[in-house]
Amino acid sequence: MGHKTNPKALRLGISQDWISKWFDPKNFSFYLFIDYKIRKIIKEMFPRAGIENVQIERHGQEKLNIIINTARPGFVIGPEGKNLKELKEKINSMLQEFYKSKIPIVSFDVREIKKPYTHAAILAELAALEIEKRIPVRKVMKRLIQRAMQHKEILGVKVKISGRLNGAEIARSEWLTDPKGKIPLSTFRAIIDYAQDEAHCTYGVVGIKVWLYKGEKI
Repeated sequence: MGHKTNPKALRLGISQDWISKWFDPKNFSFYLFIDYKIRKIIKEMFPRAGIENVQIERHGQEKLNIIINTARPGFVIGPEGKNLKELKEKINSMLQEFYKSKIPIVSFDVREIKKPYTHAAILAELAALEIEKRIPVRKVMKRLIQRAMQHKEILGVKVKISGRLNGAEIARSEWLTDPKGKIPLSTFRAIIDYAQDEAHCTYGVVGIKVWLYKGEKI
């Protein structure tokens, strides 16, 4: 059954950690909505910046810390912090729209990812970029697996690409795994990194899914 649901959501609290770190039972739905809006703003502003995830920490109602894990920190920060200033303005504007009282103080922490090919989100984004450049789908999948398996911490890779592949008239799905690795989706203690992305081509949208197996949590 593990392959029928999001592997990260299935393992929260077991081998996966939360990306929103706060607890407030009274305002849960409101804060969850604000987190969604923050991530949406970041994704729209940096659509192809190699962002692995956005962690959000709340310290009471006064402080909001946003941690951006990215392979391209210089691009996210911008010259003299220009991009971060613009991002802060957009987020503050959104907060003023939804908060009835004083908005929290927003701070940023941009962290560089040293090994981008060990993260499913970055690999899926890279595959989307290559498909948009009309590189054959099979070649894209083989390249992606080779890049990931170069790192000893990656024990298995699975890639699935769906849509009008290479401009074909009939949509289909293709998948590829590394023959030497494994993806134990039914094992809860297995550390599975999962991500999905989309390639927007002239002939339609192509969906990409990537699974990485990084061992087991003891």
